[in-house]
Amino acid sequence: MTLQQYPSKSSAKHFEITVSSTQPVRSPAEHSKYLVTNQGVVDSLRVPQDGTVKIGRQQVTEEGYRPNDIMLSAADRAISRSHCMILYEQFFQTQIPDSWVAFLMGYHPRLGSNSSLAVLPHELLRYILEYLREPKCLYLVDLGSLCGTYVRVSHTEPVDLEENQVFLVGCDIIIEVERVTYDPVPSSLGSETPIEEYGQTVESEYRIDEILPFIHIKVSHNPNDHEQTMQPISHKFIAEEKYKKFTIGRSQMCDIQLAENTISRVQCRLEYHQGKWFIYDGLPEKSSVNGTWLSISKKSQEPRKHSQPFKLKNNSQIKISETILEVSWEE
Repeated sequence: MTLQQYPSKSSAKHFEITVSSTQPVRSPAEHSKYLVTNQGVVDSLRVPQDGTVKIGRQQVTEEGYRPNDIMLSAADRAISRSHCMILYEQFFQTQIPDSWVAFLMGYHPRLGSNSSLAVLPHELLRYILEYLREPKCLYLVDLGSLCGTYVRVSHTEPVDLEENQVFLVGCDIIIEVERVTYDPVPSSLGSETPIEEYGQTVESEYRIDEILPFIHIKVSHNPNDHEQTMQPISHKFIAEEKYKKFTIGRSQMCDIQLAENTISRVQCRLEYHQGKWFIYDGLPEKSSVNGTWLSISKKSQEPRKHSQPFKLKNNSQIKISETILEVSWEE
């Protein structure tokens, strides 16, 4: 049986990008759906198609070249001319090497007919090959945009927190991770031991907040906001045994209160467990109204440089200024 004859289960042959806006009144052209196949974006005027979906606000260059497959609002100056791109070549790399088939079917020159797998039913063999197949992957790259490209944080699947990460909440509030430590909580700190008592057992030259894992974040308005109504405020959270969860939101019960209408009562939550810090959007049972968004570019990145590729999941939402793009495909 050759690879071409192998009856594989059909994988997704395209993915979709749905473009909408956070603003209630927009033109129909800015609420669209784009289909992407292994040949490129269907009906795109950008040539040649090169394994990427280019997104920005510039329609035509001075030389008459069309730089983008997806044209966003030309009036929105927070969107760069060429803002970001999605890499899709790996998404369509679904071929299984002939050597894998030969090996499993007992045709491999070294394995020969002694393979116990040669007697497997074809249906079972197909599932084995599907398991070995590389998963479909899409990657998002910011092209050095001025205002950034953001991906929505889930309320059920956390994001690992790292230094220099930037998050956007509400309309224009930025949360920056300035410092984070992952050291495990000392086993001597029992769940019933008050933090003050533990501090008395530590040598005097050490402070309790230098021994326990902590995270240091800064909350401020987006630097592009010309009406600065909030002074940057730094916060430090320590992973005490009893206090490993912290919340940010509009409610007075939150550890950081943000009294803004675009912020949910519990906008997001920070948690420390298994030696790491994580961030979730909203509450465990529901997400925030306007979302918590992770910038795919870190604060330490050089200006106007491309970001590292960010791996997208199915149904990922991407925020570019006031525009939301959702990327989806059939599993």
